[in-house]
Amino acid sequence: MGRTAQEELQIQHRRQQVAEKYLQGWIQAEIARHLSVSQATVSSDLKAIRREWRDSRIRDFDEAVNLELQKLQLLEREAWQGWQRSQEPVESTRVVQSEGGKKAEKTVRRQNGDPRFLELVNRASVGRRALLGLDAPTLIAPTSPSGDQSYYAFAMQELLKLAEQAQGGPTIIDAEFLERQLRAADVPTPGIEPSSQPHE
Repeated sequence: MGRTAQEELQIQHRRQQVAEKYLQGWIQAEIARHLSVSQATVSSDLKAIRREWRDSRIRDFDEAVNLELQKLQLLEREAWQGWQRSQEPVESTRVVQSEGGKKAEKTVRRQNGDPRFLELVNRASVGRRALLGLDAPTLIAPTSPSGDQSYYAFAMQELLKLAEQAQGGPTIIDAEFLERQLRAADVPTPGIEPSSQPHE
């Protein structure tokens, strides 16, 4: 016999609580005690939750990425709730002495909300976009292995070091050098007949 709609709602509510505690780092035994259910129920719920997470993914993320996305979703939800609470008016009551005796004065102070919660929401959004690769790629100029200078400057320094270490000093690569190399390799120079080409 299938479950009733009420039973389905209760299971979904419990699984939401299990998922939240799991994302907060609780172990199965702690979750089971907190919800007054068996550890086997928590284990079964977690299997169903993981399956639901995998099925609901748009792209084929590995489980670690999906877990991080779920954590970000939980963090964002908590931050929004904190933001809403920080906007609620604060009531305070004080007792004042008057001629007719003691009297309670109630004051209500309105709040604009704590912007730190919105910063948390923004961080969760930035983290989610990074995990999903939604932002344009960041252009990074190539650098030396240590990262303290441009790759061009690093490469030129290395080439100069190699040239200084070579016997006879650095080799100047110009038209004459190339012509000597071609003659040594017996490669014909354009415009000169091979038979009349001099050899060194």
